Amino acid sequence: MRRVTRYEHHTGRLSRPLTLAVVSDLHNEPYEDLFALIQGADALLVPGDISDRYHQRWDQGVAFLSDAARRLPTFFSLGNHEARQQHYHKLKTALYHTGAQILINRHVRFGEVFIGGWYDPQVVREPERLSALEREDGVKILLCHKPEEYWKRMRQRRLDLVVAGHAHGGQIRLFGQGVYAPGQGLFPRLTRGAADERLIISAGAGNPARMPRWGNPCEVLLIRLD
Repeated sequence: MRRVTRYEHHTGRLSRPLTLAVVSDLHNEPYEDLFALIQGADALLVPGDISDRYHQRWDQGVAFLSDAARRLPTFFSLGNHEARQQHYHKLKTALYHTGAQILINRHVRFGEVFIGGWYDPQVVREPERLSALEREDGVKILLCHKPEEYWKRMRQRRLDLVVAGHAHGGQIRLFGQGVYAPGQGLFPRLTRGAADERLIISAGAGNPARMPRWGNPCEVLLIRLD
């Protein structure tokens, strides 16, 4: 069962509020219930891992992006499950045919905001253009799949909101603390929720791991940005 988690993020620089839906870490799972959860959103942000690298599958993830893009403006950035697909270039071609904005180390304008997507250019071999996003005169939103990458590399960047996933809420949560996250190890700090005043981390909409989630329901986010 997926649930909706709501956040508010204040910039003071928009003429009207926006509602941003976030679906992270779908991992090629069924998605039909998601559209009822994000109904009324102005845009959909998908910060990576629509695919499942363990089974090298992406059919449902790509279908989700296609269906979403027909319903509302949709913005996608890579996750590690995309970057580690054996046939990454075939997947990349499929992504560009979905109708979603595919943001691989680039950004686009959406009304009064600029939305970018970042993934380590040493992995995906795409040049980094974050400095161009920082120079824009408007509210700047970045999709950065791994929250620990934000913490290591981007805390000094001129950004207004960063949306991440990857950590799956810590997989198992005990007393409000996640137990494990890839890239952070045991009892990680950055697994879900808001941190550093501008980072919002989704616990994810799916679960590709053999270990079940416990005390940690799958979620989609609705962020009211004003």
